[in-house]
Amino acid sequence: MKIKYLLLFVICILHLPAFAQLQNVNVSNDVLFDGEPFLAVNPTNAQNMVIAWMGVTITGGIRISIKSKATFDGGQTWGNYVVHPHYTPTCGSADVSMSFRNDGTLYMSYIDFNQAADSGVIYLSTSADGGKTWTSPVVAWNIKEDAAKDPIDRPWLVADNSGTANNGMLYITTKPAYWIPPPNRPYLKTSSDSGQTWSAYRYVDSMGYLVGGIIVQPMGAPAVTADGALCIAYPSYDLAQSIYTKIFLAKSYNRGAGFQYYQVISNPVAVQDTNYKLGYRLAANPANASQLAFAAVGAQYGDPDIFVYTTNDGGQTWGNAVRVNDDSIGNGKAQDMVWISYNESGDLAAVWRDRRNGADTGFFQASDTYCAVSHDNGATFSKNFPLTTVTAPFDSVLLDKGNDFMCNHLIGDSISAAWGDVRSGKLNIYFAKTSDSTGQATGIISVNTEDSFDFEVYPNPATNTLTVKLPFSVYGLQLTLKLTDAIGKLIHEEKIQTDKTTLDVHNLAKGTYFISFEGDGVSLGKKVVKVNK
Repeated sequence: MKIKYLLLFVICILHLPAFAQLQNVNVSNDVLFDGEPFLAVNPTNAQNMVIAWMGVTITGGIRISIKSKATFDGGQTWGNYVVHPHYTPTCGSADVSMSFRNDGTLYMSYIDFNQAADSGVIYLSTSADGGKTWTSPVVAWNIKEDAAKDPIDRPWLVADNSGTANNGMLYITTKPAYWIPPPNRPYLKTSSDSGQTWSAYRYVDSMGYLVGGIIVQPMGAPAVTADGALCIAYPSYDLAQSIYTKIFLAKSYNRGAGFQYYQVISNPVAVQDTNYKLGYRLAANPANASQLAFAAVGAQYGDPDIFVYTTNDGGQTWGNAVRVNDDSIGNGKAQDMVWISYNESGDLAAVWRDRRNGADTGFFQASDTYCAVSHDNGATFSKNFPLTTVTAPFDSVLLDKGNDFMCNHLIGDSISAAWGDVRSGKLNIYFAKTSDSTGQATGIISVNTEDSFDFEVYPNPATNTLTVKLPFSVYGLQLTLKLTDAIGKLIHEEKIQTDKTTLDVHNLAKGTYFISFEGDGVSLGKKVVKVNK
């Protein structure tokens, strides 16, 4: 769940020299934040894709809504966006996830909750026309079903497309809200009627395979195998079970009523720097029920790398970690934010954020989005190739929330991916289609193309005073102005009463600073400020 988000704007289309330049595609046409997209591809028509994201609106107060758009020409043009409804007028939305059924029906889950955490739900909506229109959402989960834990964070949704007796089942995994201290456990709910009704929740972990009392956010990563098994990967650190941290796989053929448990990883070398985005991903091969892959960020060689673990016996045993990024081992060039997917014939694609082209080591470096493909279920991966055509410089917005995941889908020879980077000076979300066999991009399009929340800052550079002017009235809005330094340290904050504010900066050291606004915990924008002496 995200409480603080960064504005994502700017229309930008990039291309490789080998391809004709695409026309600009304006996907959003709003004036505020778009963040953390989820990409879904229709299995009945690969040209039909849907992007859903979190977008800030100021109508009736500043809050986040889920928005979505569909394309029917492979991402070159996108239709009008749909704003998905709220549970109550004061709720905000987050953490969107989608899954297509093999008949082309699309399902979407997302969180809608009050900042005070006194109410909230996980919603489920359905589209029968490829994402152009949606049904009214139903409540899959209420935040107070387990009132002590508020379990509506990161609700991953998967559909069973196996063709077995479980075909059509929907599953949602979730975990307690970020403000809940451990012990915490991963949760599961199921639906057998296209999401109209949902089961009571159950815990994914069990005796002998418990998460334990130390892990704060035990995310369950779900996938469904070709023979109809629900599989969920989750972390564990319980000294009564083992002195080692572990990743377990819970596997069920009876729609989550009971699980068998297997060990995926024992004693992984964790990345200690929490600035990195360390989400993990489980994927199941639709062409072979015995094959699954688990991707994570690890520090086996001293810096964050992308590792994939695979199984060829349905999860009972797992191979050793395979390092996917092919830059020099132990060079300090960090990778994170991994996503994996199989195509219909069992090829496996990994996409991640990569800093190998940065000037130095560590988190605070320029980055690209890279990709690699495996044709032998993760035993080996192809030479890495970039999806990006521009190495994006580091920006302090990456220290904030709102860019925890990227998505990819491998359909035949075509990799479709969505990610965020800051090449434009702001965190923007980009979409690309890339050939697996050639590694050449067929086009990179900015998925979020909203105009900038363009408040004025003057004079800039400043010496003694700095004036900040908003482009709208603040009447009825709760806004906080923040001034931070180049590494994100808060220098000054104040509640805003008018659309124009003057700051005294004469005591500040010469350097670069950032002005931003927040409302209801949502970051609404940022501008660079130079202070000269």
